[in-house]
Amino acid sequence: MGLLASPWLRLTCGLRVALRAATGALAAVALAAAALLTPTVTSAASAAPCPGANSCPYAAAQVIGNRAEGVLRFPEAVAVDTQGDVYVADQLSYVVQKFSASGVFENEWGSFGGGHGQFGPIAGLATDAAGDVYVVDSSHNRIEKFDPNGNFLTSWGHHGSELGEFSFGSSQNYTQPPGGGIAVAGNYVYVADSGNNRIERFNLEGTEAMAWGEKGSGLGQFSYPRGVAANEGEVIVSDDDNHRIEKFAPEGAFEAAVGTNGTGPGQFGYPYGVALDAAGEVYVADDINHRVVKLTPQLAFAGAWGGFGSKPGQLAFPRAVASDPAGDAYVADTANDRVEVYDPAGNYLRTIGSSARGPGELTAPRGLAIDPTGRLLISDTVGNRIELFAPGSDAYLGQWTAAGGHAAGFNAPAGIAVDPRGSVYVADTANARLAHLWGDGTFLGELGGPGDLGGAQLSGAGSTAVADGPDETYVADTAHNRLLVYGPEGTLRAKLGAGGGDGAAGSGSGEFSHPAAVAVDGAGNAYVADTGNNRVVKLSPNGAVLTEWGSRGTADGRFLSPTGVAVDGGGNVYVLDSENNRVEVFDQEGHFLYRWGVRGPGIGDFSQPSAIAVDCAGEVYVADTDNNRVERFNMISPNGSGCIAAGSWPPPLDVAPVLRVSLPHSGGVLARRALALSIGCQRGCKVLVSGTLAPIGRGRGAPLIASARGLPPTRSGHVRLRVGPAALRRLRRELGGHTAMRASVTIVAAGPTGRRTMVTRTYTVAR
Repeated sequence: MGLLASPWLRLTCGLRVALRAATGALAAVALAAAALLTPTVTSAASAAPCPGANSCPYAAAQVIGNRAEGVLRFPEAVAVDTQGDVYVADQLSYVVQKFSASGVFENEWGSFGGGHGQFGPIAGLATDAAGDVYVVDSSHNRIEKFDPNGNFLTSWGHHGSELGEFSFGSSQNYTQPPGGGIAVAGNYVYVADSGNNRIERFNLEGTEAMAWGEKGSGLGQFSYPRGVAANEGEVIVSDDDNHRIEKFAPEGAFEAAVGTNGTGPGQFGYPYGVALDAAGEVYVADDINHRVVKLTPQLAFAGAWGGFGSKPGQLAFPRAVASDPAGDAYVADTANDRVEVYDPAGNYLRTIGSSARGPGELTAPRGLAIDPTGRLLISDTVGNRIELFAPGSDAYLGQWTAAGGHAAGFNAPAGIAVDPRGSVYVADTANARLAHLWGDGTFLGELGGPGDLGGAQLSGAGSTAVADGPDETYVADTAHNRLLVYGPEGTLRAKLGAGGGDGAAGSGSGEFSHPAAVAVDGAGNAYVADTGNNRVVKLSPNGAVLTEWGSRGTADGRFLSPTGVAVDGGGNVYVLDSENNRVEVFDQEGHFLYRWGVRGPGIGDFSQPSAIAVDCAGEVYVADTDNNRVERFNMISPNGSGCIAAGSWPPPLDVAPVLRVSLPHSGGVLARRALALSIGCQRGCKVLVSGTLAPIGRGRGAPLIASARGLPPTRSGHVRLRVGPAALRRLRRELGGHTAMRASVTIVAAGPTGRRTMVTRTYTVAR
């Protein structure tokens, strides 16, 4: 899972990345958690005319993936009100979610942005006696206040170091957690102003500010305070980089401190959240120790629970904790995308929320493609996987997580391209390569990585496309301000833009500024979303500029950071105008036709969309990135290229079968009168199995009766080699009082294209 892929280090803004290598362990946590979930795919039709359109071009819209609705994406904040309702916010969903005490999802509010009721990553939540909810909007260095139903009441703060200002530190990169914590007690709001190394106190309306603290390791000083908890008589602060807990009077007078860096009693590893229960006992989210530590009111060690893992009761990098009126602790189990609930003694009670790594869910999707059957492929960018959805229904089919080459899996995959001949290309951005797979997920090679022979390295490559006719692969090498063209054999044929190198951005003809996307029409012409220049550039198959259109603005035909481009079966060009949160459609020469979309969380709305694709039936898909979903639009006048039958693509890969062979049971062979093997073929095959069975060190043994059968792809089947009556008598006679035998088997497998594989196995078995 990436979040804690490597141990945590302090950045200049006060954030941390991992301090120790934990990639494998976190991946195991993510996969184990996801395996417990069932597919969750939302499909809702648009009931109103589409927003932002001069005339609505689509009849209905559906959503793939949940924006929130109980799904969590790195939860960083949790609070419990006096009624027992639970509020949860995380780093990458940009909403506040409300659950009942039993964990039933009830409500949500918010979306990505800087307006009232909008957020970036959220680092803290608190509630007051009236049930109002206070939110630390880390990205915008402010506090927002809402009533219990999510209605906006007020806000205060902006970036700075003066009284009433904040420096929380925030990022949409999930490896860099946001700063800031908040607590409410009586008539005061306490805020952990992490980057300014202080605590600020306000009244309930955000005025009458006061502050205490400064950077340092002395008593009463702080080094990036993360969490704060308070009651009428005390304020508890998690002094993160000093690995300790400090206690203050409500006016800021220092009273006590406990903690050093370590794993023992009274020690902490970057403590994040803190909470106080009704008895004054303190609960600490001990982040890299993967536990909750309980302290007495005098800050003496009273116990700990958790431990690294994804099973119920285990934790992975907990970042926030809250206590309810009964004394139960609600812990933001960040790396597992859930909230765990414990009783005061640390006994696990229940889980709240479901993981965004579950089947069909998405976090910041940045790539889309549709194969010739209409099957949808989506880059779940933060989830480091490619998810697949069925033609027509968009039902979840499965995922690809493994690749090959210099990296075993994907790391922030973005653009996807489908070659009608059977290949799939994935812009594997953080691995600086283009991963080449067959349409069944088989890894074939890579371009642009350390082993690339094409002579070009990639940086920030976010999109790729395949020309149907000349069989060329285009890559928008975004950070190098150029377009790369590869032949089918993987050799680099052309570098377009940046003077043919990897130079600076340009705005002249044939130059690009951070091109984010590329698409190719049926004639082999390429269309480039030239993001930094706010235009679309059309290139001929030989790379000559044919035309270009667009400029910065909000009027029809203008753009603010176009990030996606697609071409339908009729030659119309769809441009994803990201900062304007809309789709604009043009003819092949760049004449404006129509548009739709506005900023928002509703169906048909967008929030920083980053990819667009048109399927073989002419339906349009948009990766609605900051809403963590994909939207499908059923066009009134679709222009499709025609779909082929489901399941008929990709064609069989012309390689020899890959076999998996095992012996499930090594005993009782003669009693069962058969040797049973488990055999699987990666792409399906027909197998013929033969063998012999002989006592070890004595006798000549006997042949087993051969068996043949067809095996489906991905699933293993049992193949039984029978022991005939004559062979059974001979083996029993030759064994005498011994039991051990040697089974030698030969498997011949024929794949879908007729290619063959032969393997032999020898096993020691018992009678």
